[in-house]
Amino acid sequence: MKAEKTFNLTKELVGILGIAPERLRLEWISSAEGTRFAEVAREFTDQVRSLGPSSLKHAA
Repeated sequence: MKAEKTFNLTKELVGILGIAPERLRLEWISSAEGTRFAEVAREFTDQVRSLGPSSLKHAA
């Protein structure tokens, strides 16, 4: 699938740039799956928070 290949390349690039690849996630969720979207959003937010602050400095 082309989207998955693009996502994998993006994840690799993110790693090269010094961003933890765990800060990137792709989920296929239908617009009819509001509950699933909320669950995934909560789960991913918890995951990113557990990683702590990004090591990247803010650009001026």
